[in-house]
Amino acid sequence: MSNETIPEPGAESGPSAPAPATATATATATGDGTASAAPTDNAPTASVVEEGSHRATSKTKTKPVITSIDDLLTFAYKSNARLLDLPKETLKKLAITDEGIASESALVADLAPTDPTLSAPFKLLQYVARQGVPLKRAENGDLAPALNRLFDLAVVALGHSPVFRVWVNQLVDPRRGPQLSTEHLRSMARQVCADDLGLSPEQFKTADSERLVKNAIACYGLLRVLQREWTLDQFLDASYGSVWRYEAPEVTGLERAASEVVASRDLDVLGIVGENYLARLARLEYQVTQLEHEAGAARNRETRLRSELSAVEEREQSAMARADAFSADVVRLQKELAAERDNRVVDKSHMTDDYETLRTRIIRRLGGEIDLLTDGLHALRNGAPNVAEEFLDRSLLALTREVEQLKNASGGFA
Repeated sequence: MSNETIPEPGAESGPSAPAPATATATATATGDGTASAAPTDNAPTASVVEEGSHRATSKTKTKPVITSIDDLLTFAYKSNARLLDLPKETLKKLAITDEGIASESALVADLAPTDPTLSAPFKLLQYVARQGVPLKRAENGDLAPALNRLFDLAVVALGHSPVFRVWVNQLVDPRRGPQLSTEHLRSMARQVCADDLGLSPEQFKTADSERLVKNAIACYGLLRVLQREWTLDQFLDASYGSVWRYEAPEVTGLERAASEVVASRDLDVLGIVGENYLARLARLEYQVTQLEHEAGAARNRETRLRSELSAVEEREQSAMARADAFSADVVRLQKELAAERDNRVVDKSHMTDDYETLRTRIIRRLGGEIDLLTDGLHALRNGAPNVAEEFLDRSLLALTREVEQLKNASGGFA
């Protein structure tokens, strides 16, 4: 799609004289005598008349001679072309010197007031991005120095706009806070009025305000892409959220929506956007598939863990039952032990009493028998064996009875 003949919306709006009354026509004559609608919603009427008067000769128009960065800046600010179309060979030949930084920045400062809609920095950033060269400060390629210089000058130009004036540090360093969102950027750009730009209401109309909003958001998005801070997904999402969704026509029904799509001339752009969203959907589908697999594996793990948990709970309940039984046995045994201790105390007391009773009885019995044996021994020594025998019989009978009593008391064991 050729861009060098497309008029820049709002390119000539600024501190210039109002357009003649004849320039307000909304249609221009074509070669076959029919009328075609002029893009009055995108540009002041002066640009429309100029485009109409030169439409037939636009293909043969001589391209400007660009020999320096200053020439390129001047052309970007004063050309009605929507986009820059500078050959790479010309870009490679541009001298990039340290001495030119100050003068080029001063030139941007002089030209910035003539560009209230930020069309020039948009042209510069779009041209830099279209080359497809990643901007790296350490890169020494043929295009890198010139592209880096154009990028820096575009940032300088944005800094002169009331939209970005307080956000220059964030433009230079995308990681610096606070972060600038496209929603806030759109709100700020919509609030910019003619007084903020030092213009009269006739010099900054509603169409210019709308163009400023679109260019500001486009510049910011291109800036972040060139800084490799945004992916294409982020750029498209920001463009849709801040611009495209406000531009979408209100259509109802399948037929009207399809007619709007096929009527678009920006098929290349639709292709890029469609391919991006289809690729994103494919990635999301892949992620969904992976998540489903992970969810299935997680469900299997959950089933296995639930089974293991049930088995553990059964073992735990069995162990608890055994523990309860053991506890009951312990309590029972403790009670039995306590009772046995009590019984042993009673038995010990009884045994002590029995022992004392037995001891006393044995002592008495033995004492009595000792007396009989002593008398029997005395009788035997004195020649009375019959008396001694009687004493012995009586003593033996008493001892035998005592032995029998002891055997009966011990259960018949001796």
